[in-house]
Amino acid sequence: MATVKTVLVKGRRTQNGRFPLVVQVLHKRKKKVVYTGFSIAESLFDPTMGRVINDGKSDPELIRRINSKCEGISRTLLKSVSMTEKKLCVYEIEDVFKTYDLLTHGTGFYSYISDKIRELRQSGHEGTARAYNSSLSSMKKFLGSRDFPFNKLSPQVITMYHKQLLASGVCENTICFYLHNIKALYRKGCQEMGLEQPSPFREVHFKTEKTVKRCLETDVIKKVSRLELEEGSTVSLARDIFMFSFYTRGMSFVDIALLKKADLFPDEICYRRHKTGQLMRVGINRQIIRILTKYENTVGEYVFPLFTEEQEPYAGYKNAYHKIRYALKKISCSLGLSTPLRLHAARHSWATIAKEHGIPVHIIGECLGHMSEETTRIYLKDLDRSVLDEVNNQIAEIIV
Repeated sequence: MATVKTVLVKGRRTQNGRFPLVVQVLHKRKKKVVYTGFSIAESLFDPTMGRVINDGKSDPELIRRINSKCEGISRTLLKSVSMTEKKLCVYEIEDVFKTYDLLTHGTGFYSYISDKIRELRQSGHEGTARAYNSSLSSMKKFLGSRDFPFNKLSPQVITMYHKQLLASGVCENTICFYLHNIKALYRKGCQEMGLEQPSPFREVHFKTEKTVKRCLETDVIKKVSRLELEEGSTVSLARDIFMFSFYTRGMSFVDIALLKKADLFPDEICYRRHKTGQLMRVGINRQIIRILTKYENTVGEYVFPLFTEEQEPYAGYKNAYHKIRYALKKISCSLGLSTPLRLHAARHSWATIAKEHGIPVHIIGECLGHMSEETTRIYLKDLDRSVLDEVNNQIAEIIV
């Protein structure tokens, strides 16, 4: 087993008679050292204890700082030895220092998150990328923008971050959202880099609070549907997007924005949920036909004119999201709604109205694509598309 101890490098005496203080690793008769940055007189060093001692003339605070630096390096080297021994039955001293380098100078936590965000965007997972990016921005805001290695993310740091979020008035659900993302990224990073260290989240307990769903009354949705708006205007497009989401069993905005003409068939819409990859098939009813007819001359491969062909799809989707959201806010104001229209409200509203009209919860879940695989298998033989379409048609006919 490798040994770790603090020593003086006797062969490198400085001009003022001092010797460099290092932490040495000895394994298989090979030595490698980590320099502390301090040089001291031989008389100030206790080789048995591996500590700097005070001769009564030196600054006690300086002595404390030197010993603290040595102890910190020693702890990290001992941790490197332990981690290396767990990974390798037979190892060399170079393996220990590879692990040490990873713990001290390896990929920074911020850098790792940034790399993951870039990978997610390249693979089309824009929603997760945005979630991780907001968590990263929050960490930088409250912990500073300077990067740090994984082993510096301690329980104390997480506790401090948690307290700062609370003190700043950030709601519990948002805090939980940030911490869940950070925890997931930390665990994934440790797995990928072979780091074995205690979880820094063990002293912080967080859970989401139950929130009021953003559903709208049937009468409100009818008002939105019947509202007279200028054809070709942004608010008209926003209203149509909202109603299209409602009529298609709560299709999410990203799926609407990226819906292609090739996804449209004579009697159904077939698409994959961007969030889960699940294949969704929605029967086309008369309300859906009415909206699709308005946009049948849209230029390009996408159904709705939410961004130009020159724009990269996900960048275009992001810009369109803010544009449609603002337009829905204007519609809310014009109707004097106490609960403002939100893009996701169509989905919540569809589910709530379905439940109020006696549709079984498991069928609602299947319609929304929310079922777990296990639950889906239980009901799959009972639910063909005709059942789902019949439910959707019932709900759509309510809004006339």
